[in-house]
Amino acid sequence: MGMNTPSATSDWSDIESLQRKLVQTVEAMASMSASVGAAKHVIEYDGDRRKTALARAMAVSLAAGSSAAKAESEARASVDYAKAMSAIGKQHQAALTEVESYQCLKLQWETARSLLSMQKEAVKHL
Repeated sequence: MGMNTPSATSDWSDIESLQRKLVQTVEAMASMSASVGAAKHVIEYDGDRRKTALARAMAVSLAAGSSAAKAESEARASVDYAKAMSAIGKQHQAALTEVESYQCLKLQWETARSLLSMQKEAVKHL
């Protein structure tokens, strides 16, 4: 028998175990819904957040009468801008990690659902 061949000794305990796994995965996915929503928001508005950080860093130079090019150059070289960009980058990375964790749960659910279907068919033919 190959490694990918379902076990010929499947029984209802296998099906029960897979059903339990499906329920646990759905519960885990449901518990992540708020954090995944927030993460998607962070990802979607990442560009806007970066532009806002640059604009804030440029404000002082522009208010002092500097040209836009000079203000941008000074802003990008500033410590405050570097800190803001670092914070935004960390938030973006955390958001990506959260979304990918959710995607992994979806894959687990799909796999368990597929295996459950196969096990039910195997049990029918016992």
